[in-house]
Formats: sequence, C-alpha cells, structure tokens
Amino acid sequence: MLASDEHRKHKRFVPEGLTFVVFMPDFQKKIGSIRDISRDGLGCNYLCPVDEESPVAERRQMVDILLSVNSFYISKIPCTPAHDDKENSGQESFMQDVVNRRCGLKFDQLTEEQEKQINFFLENHTAETA
Repeated sequence: MLASDEHRKHKRFVPEGLTFVVFMPDFQKKIGSIRDISRDGLGCNYLCPVDEESPVAERRQMVDILLSVNSFYISKIPCTPAHDDKENSGQESFMQDVVNRRCGLKFDQLTEEQEKQINFFLENHTAETA
C-alpha cells in the first residue's frame, strides 16, 4: 500500500464541481465523492456502515467516474486499492451508524480511450492542484 505522496508520479488535481466514483460489484455499487485525481489514480471519500469492514480488498476493482455537469462519464476503469482508512474527524457524527472512509485507487491497464478520457477530464474539469 502507498503510504505517502512520494510514491506519486503525476500531479493531482481537484475536480471542479461534484465528481463521483461508483464502485462496481465488490462494493455493491457504493458511491463516493472524488477529492483529487491524476493520470495515475484518484482519492475519494465514501460512507460505509460503522460495523462493516473495509469493502476495499487488496485486489483489482472496477469503478466509473461521473461528473455532475456536462454528462461526463468514464466507465469500467480498472484499479487497485492503495489505501482505505476510516476518517477520524474528531467530531461526533449525527449519523452514528455510518463512518466516512478515505480511499486511494491506482488506475491499472487503462485502455487508450480511458487514458484519453482521463486526460480530457484533467484538462477541462479540474481546478487547482491538490
């Protein structure tokens, strides 16, 4: 698992507007919000039942990326989990049965079309660097 930023090859960017990642089969179609994204992968937050272990395993996953505006969509992106941790905000949540998790995903073996779509997204739908 990646423990720090030193392992990153590419600059990370913050998406403009609401951008979501949909975790496919192993995650029972969980959805999360993307915090940052690069050519190599993304960081996201998602909610999970407090008594559920991390649904992220040390194996490949498939995710979709959705932008809330412009109908931008990239499907079936293969990726490997880099980390998945409970986020400790230090504050008591009004939702006591769920916990916010921070997840990092590394893209794996993208198709040429997926690479083009991610590059387009980075050039046209991101703000400042993360």
